[in-house]
Amino acid sequence: MKTISIKIFLSYLVIYIVWGSTYFFIKMGVETMPPFYLVGLRFLFGGLGFLGISIITGQLRSIPSKQEMLSALFMGTFLLLLGNGFVSLAERSVDSYFAALFIASTPFCVAMFNGIIFKEKLPLFRLLGMFSGIVGVGVILYNGSNVMTSITSGVGLIFLGLLCWSLATSVGHKMKVHPDNLVNSGMQMLFAGILGTVFANIIYPPLPALIPGITARSWIGLAYLAVFGAMAFYCYSYLIKNEPSIRIVSYSIVNPVIAVVLGILIGNEKPAPFLFLGFPLVLLGLVLMMYGGRIVSQVMAYSRYVNRNQSSRNKR
Repeated sequence: MKTISIKIFLSYLVIYIVWGSTYFFIKMGVETMPPFYLVGLRFLFGGLGFLGISIITGQLRSIPSKQEMLSALFMGTFLLLLGNGFVSLAERSVDSYFAALFIASTPFCVAMFNGIIFKEKLPLFRLLGMFSGIVGVGVILYNGSNVMTSITSGVGLIFLGLLCWSLATSVGHKMKVHPDNLVNSGMQMLFAGILGTVFANIIYPPLPALIPGITARSWIGLAYLAVFGAMAFYCYSYLIKNEPSIRIVSYSIVNPVIAVVLGILIGNEKPAPFLFLGFPLVLLGLVLMMYGGRIVSQVMAYSRYVNRNQSSRNKR
């Protein structure tokens, strides 16, 4: 069995904890700050910071190759600008905990893209996991009368963000990226930051005109996302390069729990009518998706052990 390095373990720990809290801080940020300004600025600051550190420490020794920059542009666009952008836009009308629960479906979408693009076959336990997760999301959406009435434009935006993030996660570990993860993460964030800021200037009034109406809560949300969110993305980029995509998205089990606690207990968000019925189904689906094979093998091994012992007793 492959031993997990300390760096991989710490990377998982950061994305487990930090990303569970980012939904809450995104909600704070978009209260008074236009969503794509929030997305553009957080990644612009993060990208400049990472690349600045890379230059000072000598990790960026030469100009990245064209292929490395194109990979960073693709990942920055789909993972950050579109993945985070659609979710940030949705959180103007959708509770932060709900956004986190919906994005918890990432492993199901990654498995779908892996099957479509790389022809990876899904064993039965993963199919069962996908079914459980989809049913769980449906139960959470059910408001007591009709699921369809709960599918708002905000839910649609989260779904678009989910698809963009999952696609990039699926194909990212096959792309040629800069060998230094700090440089690679910095380029991805910088591209996302530039594109997001330019797009925001096109669809919103200039930022200086909006500043008087932006509250301290929104600035705190931006600062948290720019610093801690960038740290988590650095860890995520490292894992995409060094770990299987379906294992990376295991953060989806932990993130919703943190997001639900923050959103409901601190953010005073109202729980969906059947949240605590659908939530366990989503978590069960995630467990089956990521650990179903191990569970099945352990059960089969235990069954063989019991059968051998029983046969030995019968021979006596």
